[in-house]
Amino acid sequence: MNNIAEQRYYFDTNALLKYYNPLLKHFQEEQGILRIRRLVANSYFPILISPMTSLELVGKVTTFFRQKLVQKKTLRTIITHLRKDIGINPTSRPFEMVELPDNVFPLAETILLEHAKFAIGSNDALHLAIVQKLPLYQPIMVTSDKSLQRVCESIQMSFYDPEISIDT
Repeated sequence: MNNIAEQRYYFDTNALLKYYNPLLKHFQEEQGILRIRRLVANSYFPILISPMTSLELVGKVTTFFRQKLVQKKTLRTIITHLRKDIGINPTSRPFEMVELPDNVFPLAETILLEHAKFAIGSNDALHLAIVQKLPLYQPIMVTSDKSLQRVCESIQMSFYDPEISIDT
């Protein structure tokens, strides 16, 4: 197996939110933040995200704003950081935006139907479909969502849970 630093990773939305967590004062106690930040810092390649990941992150942060959990300045700061972090030069950026692969929506629908017993939504199925459609990268899905992890196990997709300590 590849060295962990040389492995490719794909962040679901919660993993990406954990990365930007230090900008969100009210979420400081959330588990896995340090492991996420270490993973990004130690990864040889940029972490893969999709337009879906970015869109969902913006949606979550704007929800926090509407709920008055973050101020407009914090909202703008996170969006500015995200845009900078997926910038043009992938060698110096922590994230690489992958395009949505062809036929990803029918695959996501199939995943939903085949794994209906698990509590995953359409967005989670879309993340899984995106990762399945990236065979050249062979990325590890980074998620702390237990239902999503069960589907990963079922379809034999590697995943990493930043909330579980594997440090010895």
